[in-house]
Amino acid sequence: MNYQQFVTNVRERLSLSLDCGMSVELHTTLKNNGKERIGLTISDKRTNIFPTIYLEEYYQQFQKGNSIDAIVDNILQVYREVKFEQVWQTNAIKAFPSIQKKIAYKLIHAGKNKRLLEGMPFIPYLDLAIVFYVLFRVDESGIATIPITNELAHFWNTNAQELYHLAKNNAKELLPASFKPIHVVIEELMGRPYEEGMPATDIMYILTNSLRTFGAASMLYEEVLEQIAGQLGESFFILPSSIHELIIIPESQSPSREHLSDMVIDVNETQTDIEEILSDHAYYYNHCTLTLC
Repeated sequence: MNYQQFVTNVRERLSLSLDCGMSVELHTTLKNNGKERIGLTISDKRTNIFPTIYLEEYYQQFQKGNSIDAIVDNILQVYREVKFEQVWQTNAIKAFPSIQKKIAYKLIHAGKNKRLLEGMPFIPYLDLAIVFYVLFRVDESGIATIPITNELAHFWNTNAQELYHLAKNNAKELLPASFKPIHVVIEELMGRPYEEGMPATDIMYILTNSLRTFGAASMLYEEVLEQIAGQLGESFFILPSSIHELIIIPESQSPSREHLSDMVIDVNETQTDIEEILSDHAYYYNHCTLTLC
């Protein structure tokens, strides 16, 4: 069974399992770096916010032997965890004053997202682009966001510069920056001290935000890079690990910039999902001139 046949089969099985008043439709979304993802949007007449559940990982499970019925049961479980129980007031998203405090930003690669950027306001930043979204829910199941498109910005009678000003002011409150040695981050993710021989010396650091989601944008925060340089006492390199986090390496403890960029390319090609790739080269922050290049 190929992927398209799998998607059609899952949709048909899922439709039979839904309650009265619910329906499921195929939905294709253009994601970061030109990746298109096919998902199932499950709608319920009792609400007007419909989660889309993407199917690529489920297809991998199917190829490994999981049955369609087991996959449909899993999708239903995920849906129950992320669905909205109440109607989102349409006027709330239309009323710009009430939404301003929820506007945030993230970084994506400009060259790899020309098609995506045609439909949304953005600010160029080095070889990247600052784009905007509404962060309207954060809970144990994750975050819920709405991308700010040209259509929505036009409705609000706003532009990229105003959105940037709002997101910049909201950033530290909505998604405060997190800067920690990499061994500390590993310990936190594992839930116990890292015991695999990694030295606890502060050679590499992780810069992200409190949710570790779209955390690469934390390097935009006012004075964050300057403060890091002050803490390290020197200039440093930034490795774009993903759109969610950055790796910081003090210049005195780092190989050449060319070598670092080769490392970034290798990791992007072999380990990072295309949708999460930020850039293909290292950046350099000069602590004397307070500039990033």
